[in-house]
Amino acid sequence: MIVGESDRGRLLIVSYTERGDVIRLISAREVTQTEREAYEEG
Repeated sequence: MIVGESDRGRLLIVSYTERGDVIRLISAREVTQTEREAYEEG
């Protein structure tokens, strides 16, 4: 799982899997307020 900012400035949690040279997206969602606060605190 990774946390990152989209091109539109939305903070997202993305889960994915790597199989060989292929990266497959499992899910992506906007973070909750609690997750955002934890991310911003570092």
